[in-house]
Amino acid sequence: MDENGNGPRIVPGRNSATPAVGSPRPPDPHPSPISLPHFLTPTKPFSPTDRRIVFLLGIVAFVAGYGGAQMSHTLPYARLSLDMTEGNMSLIFAIVRAVSLLAVGFSIVADRQGRKDPLIAAFGLLALGSLLTAFVPTTVVYIASQSIVRIAVIAVAALGMVLLAEELSPGIRAYGMGLYGLAGSLGVGTGLLLLPIAEGADTGWRILFALTGLGLLAIPMLIRYLPESKAYKPGRPISFIGALKMGLGKHFWPLAGVSFFVSAFSAPAFDFVLERLINDLSWDASAARFLLIAASGLGAIGLLVGGHMADSKGRRPTAAIAIALGLVGGLGFYLLDSGWFLAISIFLATLGATMLTPALGALRAELFPTRVRATSAAWVTNAAILGSISGFLIGAALIDRIGLPLTVAALGSGLVISIFLILMLPETKGMDLVRSARSGASTTTTES
Repeated sequence: MDENGNGPRIVPGRNSATPAVGSPRPPDPHPSPISLPHFLTPTKPFSPTDRRIVFLLGIVAFVAGYGGAQMSHTLPYARLSLDMTEGNMSLIFAIVRAVSLLAVGFSIVADRQGRKDPLIAAFGLLALGSLLTAFVPTTVVYIASQSIVRIAVIAVAALGMVLLAEELSPGIRAYGMGLYGLAGSLGVGTGLLLLPIAEGADTGWRILFALTGLGLLAIPMLIRYLPESKAYKPGRPISFIGALKMGLGKHFWPLAGVSFFVSAFSAPAFDFVLERLINDLSWDASAARFLLIAASGLGAIGLLVGGHMADSKGRRPTAAIAIALGLVGGLGFYLLDSGWFLAISIFLATLGATMLTPALGALRAELFPTRVRATSAAWVTNAAILGSISGFLIGAALIDRIGLPLTVAALGSGLVISIFLILMLPETKGMDLVRSARSGASTTTTES
């Protein structure tokens, strides 16, 4: 219609809405927005509820990603400031991860009292532990405060994925988890961008820990707007051991094995990246940081690729492909010296790791009933922690003897086992967790 409210003029024999041959096409008054490639988009549109939960938990993930990565990011500077060898720091990493096994307590509470409050409590503990690292300059406090941070990071990771899985629509669950992981990756990347602060003085690296304390400002918003899970319903608690006896072990043990072997390889491989570039290969710190930001930043696209693929093709094939890519990239980084090969290796390793996040997160949530979902996820996470501890202990024993590259290569053998374990699990794509929870609750009521 024109500005006078008239409809399109009709020319005899031809509708004027169709341009004449040879005449210029008028500009489209409503051009289509630039869209992402199909393999980077969700399989279904997000509802307002989906967008809200992704946004709020994205803030949590960003802060947790930033704060949780500072121990590894500042390793080259903290190690020298604390007068530690690479082997000593590997042992400290192992100690910190051993203490983080206590994070399972947050998940036990979450299965008995709801997901929201334990998640916010862990988020606050993350910020406070980082502030303690920043302002108390002793080695003992460094270990203790980073143990607190690691407990909080593990609790946030487990509970955030559970709450996200239970709130998101089934058709976009893995993609939403990919966005959650992307927010965490942005936090990690922000830490890398701010790393020059650590180069300014011997204790400059402590400033980076202090910045995590800004996360405390988000707590009032989370308390007000973060919803409790729709799937969670108070009821008679079920112990984790009891759940295993009820038949959940057939899903738990393969998942635990995957998490163990992946972490045994990836924890040392990730935490010693800057150490290898700066102190082993004698790269300038700024060049090392640029390489890591650029290559891993591109690789983070795997969070969207993995989310889309897990929602469209399935969790199992996505996870298997992701593990294979991570193995190739990780080995390439530690066995090759050329800058281009290092960049490609970092890209592939990051692509694999990020593709695995939504696929494995969805499997971990969908294979267990609501009553023990958070606790089961926490024990799978604890298996990953035990894997990282094993990796660091092996590192403490071997790095100073045979070198970092050969040590990481030896740890990579576990990823081959992980691929076979993934294929033992059932496919869970499209499962409705809210409906399953209600069915389970009805059954329990009837049996009672």
